[in-house]
Amino acid sequence: MTETSFETAEFVLPGHPDKLCDAVVDSIVDAVRQGDPEGQCGLEAACVFDRLFLTGRIAAHRDVLDALDVEALARQAYAGAGYGVDAAGVAWGPLPENLRIDTAFCWGEFEDGERELRHLSDDQAVCVGYANRLAETDHLPPAHWLARRIGRELFRLRREKGPGQVGPDAKVVTRIVRQGWTWRPLHVSISLNHHAASDWILLREIAEEALETACAGMALPDLALNGAGMFVSGGPNGDNGLSGKKLVVDAYGPTVPIGGGAWSGKDFRKVDRIGGLLARELALAAVAESAAGEAQVTLEYIPGCDAPVHVGVLLDGKPGKSQTLPVTGAIARDNLGTWRRYVSAAVPLAELARWGHQRTGMPWENVPRTA
Repeated sequence: MTETSFETAEFVLPGHPDKLCDAVVDSIVDAVRQGDPEGQCGLEAACVFDRLFLTGRIAAHRDVLDALDVEALARQAYAGAGYGVDAAGVAWGPLPENLRIDTAFCWGEFEDGERELRHLSDDQAVCVGYANRLAETDHLPPAHWLARRIGRELFRLRREKGPGQVGPDAKVVTRIVRQGWTWRPLHVSISLNHHAASDWILLREIAEEALETACAGMALPDLALNGAGMFVSGGPNGDNGLSGKKLVVDAYGPTVPIGGGAWSGKDFRKVDRIGGLLARELALAAVAESAAGEAQVTLEYIPGCDAPVHVGVLLDGKPGKSQTLPVTGAIARDNLGTWRRYVSAAVPLAELARWGHQRTGMPWENVPRTA
């Protein structure tokens, strides 16, 4: 008989301070990418209260740098996450217009010859990609997929039913039970940001509706709402935030090992980002071209390499025969070829930072061809 196991995962909404920072730096990366696809960004952000700190490297054509308004992009990222005055006239701070933004950038055009070396890795990285055969969960671990799905429903319902009552910050934890590839949700914890006079019945209704929509067709799990009580100090007013901190949320949840580097804040030539996405693409291909139920691909990059120096494949937890899979074919041939396929991804990077890079239609989500 198939062994019973349990999986847990978490998700945080765009108003969470760590995700705020991810969206800010990715908005800047995106603006550089649109103006100069070869532009370099290695950025980090930290926030607390109404303070935002931005650091890192930005290199691009002079006209792109001259047009780049990082403060405006940061304020837009806060507004897009739900900060500001909502449709009911309630202000959820920190207000974007009141942000105090400090920057410490290495900012300028590329040095002579620097562009020509950008196909080479400027750092080391160990990148992990995962996929399973569950198309209904977007080939992601079920608990991880469900946590994201509930989060999206909460974000929608806050806008539709929660003005004046529900704040931008929220957290979700899911627990599921599995027998082989059959699974069902068991328990969900939701923490919703609100103000002192919010209607708790409405908060409960929003949480229950999000759960019912996300779990459509499945038995509903038990729900715990705001288990710690009042959650009136949300976002940067309740906790400090840092970009690159939600690596497990960005990847595949706690059931899959992560690499070591963040994706947000980095351009598509940075091996942490390009390698993580390539590993996902290869894992999808491995599942599609084998009888395996799941695949885990590990890519090793070292400074100065123009392609992964090692590709590791696990099929259903056992070493796979990589020569039978596309992992040694054209898609893993070089950093430059991978960058060319990924850099034109149509979805804004801030949206990927908020909701996950494993999104249908992205170049790395398509099963690749080896020819």
